[in-house]
Amino acid sequence: MTNQNASPSFPRVSESPNQSALVILVHGTYAGDDANDGQKWWQAGSPVAAQLQSRLPRGVRIADGAEVFHWSGDNSERARSKAALKLLDRLRALEAEGRDYHLVGHSHGGSVIWKTLKAKSLGRHPLDHLKSWTTVGTPYLQHRSRSVFNLWNVAGVVMGILLIPPAARAMLQLGRMLNNAFRGNDMVLTLPPASEAGLMGIIRVPILSAIEWVGVQVEHTVMGVHVGSYDPDTGVSLLEYFFGSLEGILLILVTVTLCYMLIHLSMLSIRPAIESYRILAEQRLQRHAFNIYGERYLAIWSPDDEAINGLRATLAFQMSFVSKMFPQERVFFSDTIGLLSRPYYWVLAPLFNRWLQPPIDRMVRNIVTRAAQGNDRPSATIVAVTASPVGEMESQVPPLPPAVCNRILATADHHARDIAPMLRRLLGQASLSQGVQAFCKELSGKELVHTSYFDHATVVELISCNITWGMGEEMVQWKTWRMDPELTRWFEDAKRNLVREPVVGNRDHEGLPLSSKAA
Repeated sequence: MTNQNASPSFPRVSESPNQSALVILVHGTYAGDDANDGQKWWQAGSPVAAQLQSRLPRGVRIADGAEVFHWSGDNSERARSKAALKLLDRLRALEAEGRDYHLVGHSHGGSVIWKTLKAKSLGRHPLDHLKSWTTVGTPYLQHRSRSVFNLWNVAGVVMGILLIPPAARAMLQLGRMLNNAFRGNDMVLTLPPASEAGLMGIIRVPILSAIEWVGVQVEHTVMGVHVGSYDPDTGVSLLEYFFGSLEGILLILVTVTLCYMLIHLSMLSIRPAIESYRILAEQRLQRHAFNIYGERYLAIWSPDDEAINGLRATLAFQMSFVSKMFPQERVFFSDTIGLLSRPYYWVLAPLFNRWLQPPIDRMVRNIVTRAAQGNDRPSATIVAVTASPVGEMESQVPPLPPAVCNRILATADHHARDIAPMLRRLLGQASLSQGVQAFCKELSGKELVHTSYFDHATVVELISCNITWGMGEEMVQWKTWRMDPELTRWFEDAKRNLVREPVVGNRDHEGLPLSSKAA
């Protein structure tokens, strides 16, 4: 159903390709491709890009050629963060040109966009030329970490700080000796005795043991600890000792290696506390970023989305991977011989089942869960999967209208009937890996709600509507005049939940156009 009143005059927008507002499409996980043109929804010339272009006003065009955005599509936080920085560089170039643009992301492509906006919100100047951003079926991963002042974080920081001085002193002492060697001066490496070294005397014990183990002479005297067999009275210069004798070369290599290891251990100890602080800062940054860019946002998603629901299911994943230890029942003849091992079970099984199996099983389950979530961020745990960039605001991001969701689900169910024959062919393959590859190639994407949003004109229409929304009052009137009134009401309600301040134009008392009143 469409409005039967006269169409508002078509707004004039510059049609110059170099001045046209640009729509950048960002694909999700596993959807990457090196080609700019193709049949994937985000590639130039694809059916989805053509349908979206046909619904946009003059002066707005889909990115093509070198403007098409690429990223790896790997299922990892590192890959998405790297893609966000790449996208931010692209947007900065558009900002410098003074060119308007719109962002559309599917699945974790929306996560890439959100990471980009969060990163930019740290700067002084926001993305003024970003007119709209739309996400389709995006599962937002809400990370949490232990407190910065957690006992383990504090202990790690203390340990990291304690490891730096011995490494710094050892490198400084080695640097002094090499400097004297190149200048032709003599110098004997003597460390103060442990009684005068204090805490350093304890830390340097394993270092001296390692040096002595590789063949470097270490002599403990009342005057201190003499390292190396170099003696100026022999007539051998310090430079010749360091680079002309095996002991001198080993002394340099071992000192540098041990200093590197100490610094590395120090950084590993401090790293969890740094990540905890950064994650805490990002939680505060989310609302700040949404306050800046929230009015330009539209979330398109279905409660039946498999990616969102699947990731939510990983939060309660309780499958056991490590079995408890218990004696086998006597079924086979060899089990009778196994009776001799029963004493081992009596002694070891209670200890293993109570103290070892639970943490090992938990560790394995955590590895599997993090891999499924693509969560390779250090010290971070995913505690929620939401359809909203800001977790506590999920109620303000409604799903698609029930009628639309039902149509998308019905279409996916219809195409899912073809999966059974494909599974039969998969099981008939001589190689399981070959069967899985063939199965994945045969999938069209229409079998799932998550990958079939763009097959529905309603979704494309809503994307174009949000793009038009960001272009001003005349554009909104032109666009909503063409839309189904029910869909227009849903769009207005979705925007009303996000708008904080009234905008100029024909608006109701809450700041949104009621084009449906004209219907």
